[in-house]
Amino acid sequence: MLKDVLRENKKQIKAYLDDIHGYDLAQSFLELSDEEKEKLYTVISNEKLADLVAYLDAEIGAQIFAEFDLIKQKNLIDYMDPDDAADIILELEEEDQEALIQTLDKESDVLSLIQYNEDQTGSAMTNLVVKLDVTMDVKKATKKVILEAPDVETISTLFVVDENDKFIGIVDLKKLLKAKTPLTVKDIYEEHPYAFDKDPIIETISKIRNYAIYEMPIVDENMHLLGIVTLDDALDIYEEEAKEDFEMLAALPETIESGVIKTALHRIPWLLMLLAISIPISLVTSLFEEIIAAVAILVIFQPLISGSAGNVATQTLAVTLRMLSKNEEGIKKNSYREIITGMINGLIIGILAFVITLVFTTMNASLITSPLSIAFVVGLSLWLTVLFAPIIAVSIPLVLKLFKIDPAVASGPFITTLIDISAITLYFGLATLLLGGV
Repeated sequence: MLKDVLRENKKQIKAYLDDIHGYDLAQSFLELSDEEKEKLYTVISNEKLADLVAYLDAEIGAQIFAEFDLIKQKNLIDYMDPDDAADIILELEEEDQEALIQTLDKESDVLSLIQYNEDQTGSAMTNLVVKLDVTMDVKKATKKVILEAPDVETISTLFVVDENDKFIGIVDLKKLLKAKTPLTVKDIYEEHPYAFDKDPIIETISKIRNYAIYEMPIVDENMHLLGIVTLDDALDIYEEEAKEDFEMLAALPETIESGVIKTALHRIPWLLMLLAISIPISLVTSLFEEIIAAVAILVIFQPLISGSAGNVATQTLAVTLRMLSKNEEGIKKNSYREIITGMINGLIIGILAFVITLVFTTMNASLITSPLSIAFVVGLSLWLTVLFAPIIAVSIPLVLKLFKIDPAVASGPFITTLIDISAITLYFGLATLLLGGV
């Protein structure tokens, strides 16, 4: 354990740091106290510290960077992969970002990556790749791979460009090593899927999965090869996207790993917003005081109506968000399927509710209103609300997507509140019409 090692002398600490993997070091680092971290900083090399930071969340890495002066930060950047360094820089305060960027060379690969928005593919790519000219002799190409191998992300796949530096395909390392002169790269390369640097990152991740590849070449609008997105980076991004969507679905604004006070302060605006949205439910209910007073038993079945509709809406919302995150084609067909499913389920549940309500109300001898009429209102209301619930749960994310807003903000509590308002209005509205209100 790093905690225990830090009690030893500097020589033993350095020996431990030389042998430990960056990931294991990062996990142990998170358990250290502030005093232990300070001691580690006095012993650890810039190269090993850069390795440690690369395995931490970018936000934590930025906090570590902020503890050092610009010269130290610049040295750490020099030891990091450009994509990892760009992530760290983007998490720094704006003033610190600008100061650090000023220290970087104009030709720095990091500068070409920080220009992208975090949801664009370019923000996740690395430009440490081996590029082979299509006219190269295979012997010369092999020598280039050997020369550049220590400084690139991968050599299992080699990327081929033409005389204008435009991407045209890839060469598998094994295929190159087996090739003999006078063959050239042109004789052994093959076409390969690619993505554009301005494409949404989630689309690129979907391509990586669909084509079952480990490296996705990234090109600009002129087909110039800019870099690659690797499978491990894609998995990290996919995990982060899934976590963010889950938090939004539950109306949790990125607070899972925060402290108690910060978590409370982040959640309270959402809870107040949901409370404000819930006020119309009370107002809607007050509009039907007359029918509620006349047929008080209707209140007993209110949770049944709103609860069933909310459950169906949440299921449909989850399916819709999953479809949108994958950018699946046929969204209309799948939405139509969800609505038809809601219609069928609503009919079955409505019939069951009609029968149960009829039995329950028939056993209640104190009722003045016909049990059959009450059962009909409950059954019909349940069918209609379960039918309308998926329509709302599909429509809201699609509208948000149309306006380029993250559909995940159509969170479960938000959708459920809207469903409750609709269900109560429909339920008591039908009761008023069918049981003699207005």
